[in-house]
Amino acid sequence: MKRYLAFILNLPWTIIGLVLAIISLPKSMQFSSQELGIIVYVRSFWWYTWLPSKKGIRAITNGHVISLGPTADIKDCQHELIHVEQSIREPLIHPFLYSWQSFRHGYRNNKYEVEAYTKSGSRFAE
Repeated sequence: MKRYLAFILNLPWTIIGLVLAIISLPKSMQFSSQELGIIVYVRSFWWYTWLPSKKGIRAITNGHVISLGPTADIKDCQHELIHVEQSIREPLIHPFLYSWQSFRHGYRNNKYEVEAYTKSGSRFAE
């Protein structure tokens, strides 16, 4: 029940994630029923790579939508599913808490990224 309530509370972020997945030129899509995640395989993050230090991005999560780029692997998918679990634990406010952590500690030392890299075993690209 809690997962469904979290999904409803995260709908604004999930809708943003769907829009971003659509403009990233989707190739295919699948669902993860356990995390209520929508996994979209995309061709390019052209709209994001113009930002400083965002070249080489492999995946991104917004709400319950995971967009996986052409260079993403299974560990990247697991990493992003952990971000979905985090947004279920902290519905509605997770993006704000994540942003605050990144602002204070940087991307790599953000507690949400540390958790996701540790649990998934995914690699950090410099």
